[in-house]
Amino acid sequence: MNDISPPAPRQDGCGDQTFRLAVYEAGHALTARALGLKLISVRMLPRPPVIVSDKAFATGKWDAFIETLEIRIIELFGGQIAEEHACGTHTCCSGDISRIDELSKLVAGLTGADDAETVMFDLEDAAREIFANPLYRDAIIPIAEFLYRRVNEGREIIDGDDIEAEISKHIPITPPQSWLKKVFSLGLNT
Repeated sequence: MNDISPPAPRQDGCGDQTFRLAVYEAGHALTARALGLKLISVRMLPRPPVIVSDKAFATGKWDAFIETLEIRIIELFGGQIAEEHACGTHTCCSGDISRIDELSKLVAGLTGADDAETVMFDLEDAAREIFANPLYRDAIIPIAEFLYRRVNEGREIIDGDDIEAEISKHIPITPPQSWLKKVFSLGLNT
């Protein structure tokens, strides 16, 4: 596991629950970028953004479904990790842990993994690896500020293309790295 100490928490915004939510959502959006997924929209509620993988699996096979579950787990961790880096704690959306646990159990059951905790910790490591990259870590606050401004303008749903354009100011679009370890892939052809 990458042991990157989070920066000193921002005192100017993290006390504001709306800003904290923007940090959390920035983490989800940045995780989607790292995974090479296109954002459709972000709803400024404590939930992950809508991304292309939510709408269709890459194939009609089980391994594509499992990959979608793995992506969702990494993305959920991404929101918490971003909040941890920017604010020093991850208290915004504490319900994510139970969702991560449930999804990890599904992945473990579908793949025959020994236990759900191994699945969860491996995917958490993948999310932490994303934010170990200074480009992603340094983009958390600017993306959160962008989302925060949009909310203050009265927007609850923020278009994915707008967020993608803002992220591109900080992180170029590159081919995604293989964040998914594929250790859970079944390789089924059904």
